[in-house]
Amino acid sequence: MPGSNTLPKSERLKRGSQFRHAYEHGRKFIGRLFVLYVVDDPPERPRGTGQTSRAVGVVTSRKIGGAVARNRARRLLREAYRLNKQKLKDDLQMVMVARSAIGGKRLQEVEAELLRLFRAAGIRNET
Repeated sequence: MPGSNTLPKSERLKRGSQFRHAYEHGRKFIGRLFVLYVVDDPPERPRGTGQTSRAVGVVTSRKIGGAVARNRARRLLREAYRLNKQKLKDDLQMVMVARSAIGGKRLQEVEAELLRLFRAAGIRNET
């Protein structure tokens, strides 16, 4: 199925209120490279039929470094999520906040950390 592993805009958190809800009501899991906030039953459902209500947001602060370093951290986190999103349960909202340790890391390291935090959060499908 072409495009099944893409990260469409409908799966991204965009509004500040969505990020605040995750910070205030989500469970927090701290990793070496980033912090993961998970909301198991988000209040907002996506428009459209047949779509999952899985959504992700990525936050990088200036503590990470300059614009190039922040953009690389965002790309790494989004790609690690994109490659593993089919392993997750539906009805989730997540916010990943990059930590300064992510600088200079490779995709494999970020992906391993992401999977470890998914297991800790208990949001992986067990099938």
